[in-house]
Order: sequence, then C-alpha cells, then structure tokens
Amino acid sequence: MKMNKKITAAVAAAMMACSAFSVSAAGIGVVNTNALFAAHPKMEKAQLNLKQAYQKAQDQFQKESSNKTDAQKQQLANNLQREFAQKERSEMAPIMNDIMKAIEQVRKDQGLDVVLESGNVVSGGMDITSAVAAKIVK
Repeated sequence: MKMNKKITAAVAAAMMACSAFSVSAAGIGVVNTNALFAAHPKMEKAQLNLKQAYQKAQDQFQKESSNKTDAQKQQLANNLQREFAQKERSEMAPIMNDIMKAIEQVRKDQGLDVVLESGNVVSGGMDITSAVAAKIVK
C-alpha cells in the first residue's frame, strides 16, 4: 500500500513537471530582426547618411593618400574605417533601441518567456515579427 502511494506521488510529480515544461515551452517567440531593420521608418535615412559618409571617406582617402607611403596610406585607411564604423554605430543605435524596446513590449504583452532570432530556430516558437513591426511604426 505504501509502495502504491509512492508510485502515485512519483507519477503525479512527473506529470506536473511535464506540464510545467509544456507551459514554458509555449512561451517562446521568434522574430526576424533583419526584416524589422528593413521596415524601420528611420532606416532609409540612416542608409542614405551612411552611403554619404562612405563616399566622403573614399573621397578623403583619394585626396589625402597621394604622395604617401604604403604605411601612411594604411594608417589613413584605418583611421577612416574607424570613423565610418563610429558613424555606423551612431546611425544604427537608435534603430536597434527602437526594435529592442518593441520586442520587449510584445514579449510582455503576449506573455512570452523568451524571444529568439528566427534564423536560430529550427522548429517551433511563435513568430512575433509583424506584431513588433506594428509597435515600431506607431
């Protein structure tokens, strides 16, 4: 009789653990951040600004690199690349912040435990990309 109670308790505990796992597994959202970047209202302007900055860096390199040694040219190129990378970060940071805030808001609104990049998920998860995009546009 005691053995039956122990087995029943073990089975009940196993069933509760399985149901708890099912509940948390259902709380996984997936999002396509590339699509969100492309759809972001500020992205077109950021891309234009980056294109102009890149052209400016190329022009500056052409202008300043004449009559320089290879080492000096390499140093100039490194400096211009560093400046361009800083410009890229400053243009993209506000967009990334908007996207991350919207993802977090949708995660909370839909009661999700975690949100993963859709490219990293083989199967399962609820795609919340359109819901996040709707939050960004507002």
